[in-house]
Amino acid sequence: MTVMAIAPVHTPVMLEESLHYLAVHEGGTYIDCTTGLGGHSARIAAAMGEAGRLLCIDQDREALEFARAKLAPIGRRVSFVHGNFRGLAAIAAEAGFAAADGILMDLGVSSLQFGAPARGFMFGQEGPLDMRMDPDAGGPTAADLVNGLEQVELANLIYRYGEERQSRRIAAAIVHARPLRTTWDLARAVEQAVGGARGRTLIHPATKVFLALRIRVNGELDSLDAALPQAHSLLGPGTGHDGGRLVVIAFHSLEDRIVKQYLRRESTGCVCPPEIPVCRCGHVATLRDLTRRAVRPSDSEVAANPRARSAVLRAAQRIR
Repeated sequence: MTVMAIAPVHTPVMLEESLHYLAVHEGGTYIDCTTGLGGHSARIAAAMGEAGRLLCIDQDREALEFARAKLAPIGRRVSFVHGNFRGLAAIAAEAGFAAADGILMDLGVSSLQFGAPARGFMFGQEGPLDMRMDPDAGGPTAADLVNGLEQVELANLIYRYGEERQSRRIAAAIVHARPLRTTWDLARAVEQAVGGARGRTLIHPATKVFLALRIRVNGELDSLDAALPQAHSLLGPGTGHDGGRLVVIAFHSLEDRIVKQYLRRESTGCVCPPEIPVCRCGHVATLRDLTRRAVRPSDSEVAANPRARSAVLRAAQRIR
């Protein structure tokens, strides 16, 4: 594959906080499940030293090639795998990572994806309605969904994944405007349904619609649901250190809710319903929640990198 000569401008979100909660140490073993352009990975690799090992996974082949070039000076200590983290356990086993001292999931869309009109993730520039993070994997595009779903199905999708209250009106406008071929076609259809930018920050009304379609096209919530227990099982006790750590950075409420509920459940002993007086579940806590309250980016980071404004970081440590 031919790598672009100039990499997109990339600022990793909550980098210092991620390193803090991962507690990266010399000789450790780490997995970056969503490597992107390698911003977090580069810092992890620098902190783990000559004896450390790092596995970099990403479903976007082009982004992974940028990361490979960025981390090339580090050499064999870093392994790269093109794949979706929903298959984390199998990917790690094949790469020879039986356990990890730290696992990172940065669930945001990469600068490469946002900045490429041909990928169809944004409406700032016109491009085809694609939105697939891994075009090699096939599957339906955003165009397939907006042009093929029944109006009720489309409204439900926009409401469920975008939490858009005007989903029915928007779905009706989309169906009326079919066929939609480009990002601008979709943005205009939404504007016709609900008007232009709204709120103090002048957020475009199509923002939640694009988010909903992207989540559905890439099966993002299902992948996260599948990946969390696999990451949990891969966390090891470390060598002379505390148990392995999991750090997840989410960018919208649906993702964060899944992470929050998983960490809460696995850091709790009994999970029986309150009305049952005696524990019957036998559930044992295997994680320690390190972030009872979600960690958010500093004001200075948001000012320097507006894409960080919706980021939420949660972390946990394996205790058994």
